[in-house]
Amino acid sequence: MRKIRYSAVAAAGLLALALAFPAYGKDKEEREPVGQISLKISSDIEAGEDGDVDVEVLSGSCSVSSVDVDNPKGYWVGGDKPKVKVELSADDGYYFDQGGKSALDLDGAKYSGSSRDSDKEIMKLTLTLDKLEDGDLNVDGLRWDEENAIAHWDDSPEAGEYKVRLYRGDSSVGSVITTKATSWEFADKLDRPGTYTFKVRIIDRGNNGGDWEESAQLYVTKEDVERFVGGWRQDERGWWFCNADQTYPTNCWKNLGQFWYFFGEDGYMKTGWVQWEGKSYYCDIVSGAMLTNTVTPDGFHVGADGARVE
Repeated sequence: MRKIRYSAVAAAGLLALALAFPAYGKDKEEREPVGQISLKISSDIEAGEDGDVDVEVLSGSCSVSSVDVDNPKGYWVGGDKPKVKVELSADDGYYFDQGGKSALDLDGAKYSGSSRDSDKEIMKLTLTLDKLEDGDLNVDGLRWDEENAIAHWDDSPEAGEYKVRLYRGDSSVGSVITTKATSWEFADKLDRPGTYTFKVRIIDRGNNGGDWEESAQLYVTKEDVERFVGGWRQDERGWWFCNADQTYPTNCWKNLGQFWYFFGEDGYMKTGWVQWEGKSYYCDIVSGAMLTNTVTPDGFHVGADGARVE
């Protein structure tokens, strides 16, 4: 009886001992490691252009499942560094035994991050491509619609907007215009005979600017001026201004040839003191142009806006 009892105790002791230590051979990894992964990344993405990214596995027991280019803005400009998300799948019987930058040899991109799924058969990478060079920011096709004094230029895929400026000879006329269109009507600015040109500059979506490109010349005659902006007319009652559409200004100020003029309710140009919205202005007794920053013939000061200084 003692012998049996000893054997039972011994068996129980052996069982307890067996449970106390892990069975090392039971969970042994039967898959092979993918090994060091070498990838070649090729991209034809350019500023202002859509493009594709190709990822090729040069070494490592895995394949490319998907390649996605992250472009939240929907366009590319010079200076952008495109992000690429790549998913790798381990070959049958293999697993990604290591992750992180040390597991990869990259040609054509820089490592930004990675992760593996729980069974280590999927690896997701985030890669960063080299900085894009500035695109072609030249604007082409500058031309005049001479009949209507409209400036035109060709559209550019690089452009976020265009800067446009009008010149008479070597002097600029008005301020710089910003537009997303590819044309601009300058008829109301051609208010005197002369030679006119316009310049256009591309500004891309990254606020990079191209060079100013200049159009051919447009020769504007006195007759053209009257056709584009109208002209002065005189009768026995005085001077008035005929607009290009054959209407005329009434009870308002109008800027003509860099000077302001006031036209009364009857349409005729006024001279001397003019009362307007609670202020007094003085228009030259001969030319009708509003005076600014000076002393009127009757001894009153007028400011930069033409209003009398009280």
